Amino acid sequence: MLLSIIVPVFNEEKNIEILIEKLLKLDFSGTNFSKEIIVVNDGSDDRSREIIEKFDKIQVINQENSGKGRAVQNGIKLAKGEYVLIQDGDLEYNPNDILLMCKAVKNFEKISVYGSRYKPLYFKIIPRFYKNQNFSSYLANIFFMFLFMFLYTRFISDPLTGYKLYLRDFFMNNVIYSKGFEADHEITAKLIKQKYKIVEIPVSYKPRTKEEGKKINFFDAIKAMVTIIKYRFLNKWVQYFLIRNYMFKKWQVYYRHNLYANYFSLFNFSF
Repeated sequence: MLLSIIVPVFNEEKNIEILIEKLLKLDFSGTNFSKEIIVVNDGSDDRSREIIEKFDKIQVINQENSGKGRAVQNGIKLAKGEYVLIQDGDLEYNPNDILLMCKAVKNFEKISVYGSRYKPLYFKIIPRFYKNQNFSSYLANIFFMFLFMFLYTRFISDPLTGYKLYLRDFFMNNVIYSKGFEADHEITAKLIKQKYKIVEIPVSYKPRTKEEGKKINFFDAIKAMVTIIKYRFLNKWVQYFLIRNYMFKKWQVYYRHNLYANYFSLFNFSF
């Protein structure tokens, strides 16, 4: 099977060369996979594009700055693999863990594999805390973990992970509307609602600070929360408006019919 590794990149001149070299060196001989690498430059204004284009064994997409979600979607359009894996360009995740994630996949099983930064859990529910990790980021992950539990009755120890492997057919059958970081949560919500199995594999993680280029902020978290809630109830909202529209039209027909009937009845009575 072919695995398409998609790397969305925005201003990662310090990391992207090392990352691509590590991806090219990955040995898939112990798995059922081979690989292709697709790097999507999301309008970087540093040297990222120059560095990426030095490599001839990868596929490159250059786009205007449109957000991670749109970069991933454009990468998937070019992908030929049966499975796709999203690898952030910041080196917070170790590319060697891709091999562990691949081993969790069976042929064309309806499955997604998430690389969990927080497994093993303390007391089976409390995520571990990393040295140098931003505490607000840690708390945000706990919040989203419980949000998915409450709204979708699905326990995911690391819903904010940037390391995810998907069956490409999922994207052939679903339109992803989100453009930014919240696209990850739209995908997760749709996977759960479509009965996909989500398997979490412990992965290594090296958190970085805003000074080192961390890009997710408070407003991204708000968008993510809105996205999770929206896709939990979207079908019900659509059904509600369709039913309301249907009943309104029925009422209009009934009202007009009775109005005309009363009018002619009155007219006949007058004569």
